[in-house]
Amino acid sequence: MTGSRIAHRGNETASPLQTISSQDLDARGYQTVAQALNELPSFGVPGASPVGFNQSGFGAGQSFVDFLGLGSQRTLTLVNGRRFVSGNTSSIFGPTGSGGNQVDLNVIPTKLIDRVETVAAIGAPIYGSDAIAGTINIILKKDYQGIDVDAETGISRQGDAPEYRLRLLAGRNFAGGRGNITIAGEYDESKGLFFDDRAQTASDNRFGVSRTGSGPQPIYPDNRIPSVSPYGIPIVGGANVGLDLTLTPQQSNLFFGDPTLNFGVNNSAGTQLKFDQQGNLIPIIYGNTIGPDSSFNVFTSGGNGFTLRDVENLVTDIKRYSGNIEASFDLTPNVRLFGEGWYSVSQGTNLAAQPVYNSGLFGAAGTRDGNLIISINNPFLSPAARAAIQNSINNNPLSDQNNPFGDPALNGITQDYFYLGRANVDLSSGVSTGKSEVIRFVGGMDGTLHVLPDRDWRFEAYFNYGRSHVTSRNPELNEQNFLNAINAVNGPGGSIICAPGFTNSPIATLSSTCAPINPFGNQVSQAAKDYITTIATPSNINNQYDAVASVAGPLFKLPGGDFSFALGFEHRAEDSTFDPGAFYYGSGTGNSSQRGSYGRSVPIDPVFGKYYTNEIFGELNADLIGSDNDIPFVHELSIQTAGRYIWNSQAGGDPTYTIQGRYAPVRDIAFRAAYTRAVRAPSITEAFNPTSSAFGFATDVCDMSLVNSGPDPVTRAKNCAAAGVPANFVSQSNNRSFPTYTFGNSALQNEKSDNFTVGAVFTPRFIPGFSMTVDYVNITLKNAISQFSTDQVVAACYDATNYPSNPFCSLVTRDFSGTPGSLDYAQLSNVGTSYFNSATLKYKGILAEVSYRTATDFLGQGSHIGLDINYQYLDTLSTIVTEGSVPVHTSNSVGYSPHKGVATIRYDRGIFFGQVQINYIGKTRIDPDTVYNFYAVPEVNAFTYVNMSFKLDVTKNFSLNLDVDNVFDVKAPYPYSASGGTTTYFQGILGRYMRFGAAVHF
Repeated sequence: MTGSRIAHRGNETASPLQTISSQDLDARGYQTVAQALNELPSFGVPGASPVGFNQSGFGAGQSFVDFLGLGSQRTLTLVNGRRFVSGNTSSIFGPTGSGGNQVDLNVIPTKLIDRVETVAAIGAPIYGSDAIAGTINIILKKDYQGIDVDAETGISRQGDAPEYRLRLLAGRNFAGGRGNITIAGEYDESKGLFFDDRAQTASDNRFGVSRTGSGPQPIYPDNRIPSVSPYGIPIVGGANVGLDLTLTPQQSNLFFGDPTLNFGVNNSAGTQLKFDQQGNLIPIIYGNTIGPDSSFNVFTSGGNGFTLRDVENLVTDIKRYSGNIEASFDLTPNVRLFGEGWYSVSQGTNLAAQPVYNSGLFGAAGTRDGNLIISINNPFLSPAARAAIQNSINNNPLSDQNNPFGDPALNGITQDYFYLGRANVDLSSGVSTGKSEVIRFVGGMDGTLHVLPDRDWRFEAYFNYGRSHVTSRNPELNEQNFLNAINAVNGPGGSIICAPGFTNSPIATLSSTCAPINPFGNQVSQAAKDYITTIATPSNINNQYDAVASVAGPLFKLPGGDFSFALGFEHRAEDSTFDPGAFYYGSGTGNSSQRGSYGRSVPIDPVFGKYYTNEIFGELNADLIGSDNDIPFVHELSIQTAGRYIWNSQAGGDPTYTIQGRYAPVRDIAFRAAYTRAVRAPSITEAFNPTSSAFGFATDVCDMSLVNSGPDPVTRAKNCAAAGVPANFVSQSNNRSFPTYTFGNSALQNEKSDNFTVGAVFTPRFIPGFSMTVDYVNITLKNAISQFSTDQVVAACYDATNYPSNPFCSLVTRDFSGTPGSLDYAQLSNVGTSYFNSATLKYKGILAEVSYRTATDFLGQGSHIGLDINYQYLDTLSTIVTEGSVPVHTSNSVGYSPHKGVATIRYDRGIFFGQVQINYIGKTRIDPDTVYNFYAVPEVNAFTYVNMSFKLDVTKNFSLNLDVDNVFDVKAPYPYSASGGTTTYFQGILGRYMRFGAAVHF
């Protein structure tokens, strides 16, 4: 049983235990066990998932689950009670961005699973580090006999997102039943979706500051960026003052007091122009202003500006295949040899991601990310476009040639160039493929020891080796070749060529032959794309070595049963090597801030780290009073305790322990309680990551829309003012990236939690087949290791009562070099993040489970009906970033509703099985730490959807199955998409989905 090496029955334990059976997995047609776990009420937003736009290029589509919402790195995943090698990348650019020993559940074949057990809060003393929130134990089928082959296909109501699956399970006993060998093979494939494949995600609705600048934030539909285009926007001035952008009339009025002034190319009606797909100039439709006229916002509502939904991935393509073998042999009646062999591959393809940009939003003209400087004589320009641009150079009062700001460098020039802003979607699609390959071997022996008369002990000794190799193939824009190709000139015979004298990049691209780029519209040739594209190949290898020996059994009799023990030793070694590859590593030497970049990303550092642990563990179980003792109001009484001392070569030594008790006054009800001290050691990323530069975004709490909100508005406003931020400050750090950096912390200590659970088990005699468990879980994690996001670092600084001495304030830099009141004045210019033993995390909630099964001959001879209900009430899930900070609440926010539940009703009769499953996600706040009316729609409505499954045994050896998810095609609740929650409400976004399958059994 999960949670102890001493045998107990599931609902007779002292800890909250929930089970997913193989029947549950098959009925719904889950392709991965992660899909099943993520629907349980006790699981939070996953640490990584194939769903959502924020896919990593270093492991697209991986699946890391998050038990109780305390972080995926605090959920320990086992297979057959043994550790499994992590699939996480040790770089900060990996799927989680924060490291950890998460297991990629994509690589575990569902056909081989017998059941999945989850136990909350108590796993650390039994299994070691990482089980802060709890433990997932995936238990495989054993001693299987026969052959089982099944196939399944699925399709959405809209005819997309197809999936296919083929599975095999075969087993045979040999040597007169002394041995067994079982093999399993699995192949499945699912096709992804783009954000604009569904109306709800394509809408791109967002909350924003009201037009008056005060009051609740309304929802603005169809958010767009009119100053950015995938086909190019010509600009004739503004670079010398950092405003080489197209400006909306509102923005022009804000800067110049005249809505007609701008730096763009204008038609005769005074409307700014941009290129269409064919390279023709068309009017920019600005849309409606977001926020007050006194503020600058790059987004507008509506119009024909650039929309991020076109470059966002809703679901990745996934392809998985695996081959597994289990074998056992009874060497003697008391000694069994066993082994496992694994080969699993999960491959995810990210369909889209944000491109690389050339825009005045991201840098000065002529720099890597700033506007391109294009000759007016560029041969790809159509005559009409050239004439329009030349006309604006001559007649637009804000062109460089007309030098409106009296810049000495522009005096008397004849402007033969213009600026071109562009979202390079056609050059940098974001399509990337990540492949996770796992090889794993387990070998050992177990059996029975006859040490004491009539008291057999069980022993087990095994060695477990796992290797996870994650590789990626990411097409990236090669900057040197891009500059060569963008510099197009007329060649012989009317051809267009790259300007002579160029030098190719030292990093190879798909083609070494320079082909010129036509940047106007969507007209780039394949030859040009090949010339400027390098395939980056980062990789990560994790190795795990784990040797465990244990013995367990009864020592002597007690009035209620046995006094039993378990004792063991574990040695575990882990190492991780991340190689960014030559392209991401960059040119030169030194750290990432000192090297050059071959593309648009900052240079990425390799990571290597290793550690080992030596651990001794033990358990005691005392069945003090049993039902045979016939003591009034004491039907059963037992106490369990367990302890483990972990010596970690990196973080030092720490104990973890638990004491648990179970008391049943009568047969029908039992009470249980446990206290556990759990620990988690720093991961390789957290401890060893070198100082790594990046470009990122941050929510600046000193923005005029946020400065008077937050957990303590008075403190925030006072600190922002003390920092020199103007009262009417409009942040751009959410709209344009800026330099950030992250570094590991070798001085990290083990994080420690105090976990309390208390509950009751009801098995009333007057309702045969009925059981109910209710448990209160309270976890307080102090000295928690956290990598604070840039958002959190900025908020932690300005929300602190000890500003500016708060340590996070040393990581925040602002740029005060500009003119007060200008767009760039006081903007965030650098934010550092790292890992600290500083946070306090709290979880308080109730986990409940109801199970009932009864015969229903009145519905057919031999029929049964079953009911299962799984429920979580989430009272508190919060983080205190540093001592002195006020709590930031995750509970009662999107993904963490106070009430979540799943109810499953089953009916079976002979050859037929059917079930109806009702999934409920309760109403929740948009942001629980803001005043209730901060948003015009402060809450997300409850979300309920129904799934149905059926299975028919056509013959003894052949069966058919049907599963329909979201039967009534319920949509994600209002106000999605403004509320966020794509993963949480994905079933509503995807819509009705049907799976059909067939199976053959021998």
